[in-house]
Amino acid sequence: MGGLGLIKTLAEKERELLARLEAAKKEAEDLLKRAEGEAKALLEEAEAKAKALEGEFKEKEARETEALLARYRKQAEAEAQEVKEKGQARLEEAVALVLREVLP
Repeated sequence: MGGLGLIKTLAEKERELLARLEAAKKEAEDLLKRAEGEAKALLEEAEAKAKALEGEFKEKEARETEALLARYRKQAEAEAQEVKEKGQARLEEAVALVLREVLP
């Protein structure tokens, strides 16, 4: 009968070890799912931050581009006005010269 008791004890120990193994397996699966969830959340957060930074960069670039365009427009307008004024003065000189040559 001692052999039967030993087999029974071994079977109980085996069931206990199997139960502990299943519990450890479930715990490992739960930890893996939690880690995957945290990694996914971190990735989404990083992507959102990258997208926000990209948006900020594009806005800054657009503002800087518009400021440069405004500066160049103003400079071009000033140069155009200067050319117009010089042209007007030369036109007036040319008209006066022609009038002196034509009129006695």
